Amino acid sequence: MIGFRFTRLIEKLLSVKFVIFIVATVLLCCGVLGGAEWLTVALTVIAGREFQKFKDFKFTRKVTSEESLGSD
Repeated sequence: MIGFRFTRLIEKLLSVKFVIFIVATVLLCCGVLGGAEWLTVALTVIAGREFQKFKDFKFTRKVTSEESLGSD
């Protein structure tokens, strides 16, 4: 059980969006990026995740409505 959770944590940590967010945060701390650039990166990562959730939801909803029409 703990091994499975540890594996899931590693998978989430290696996602591209999370890595981009961490790199931007490190660059902010080092003074390479300013606050506005970091905010742009953070909002892009958040918007990308929300778009992915919306796309998955829309696709799932479309499939279920088509299945219900076919079963009538």
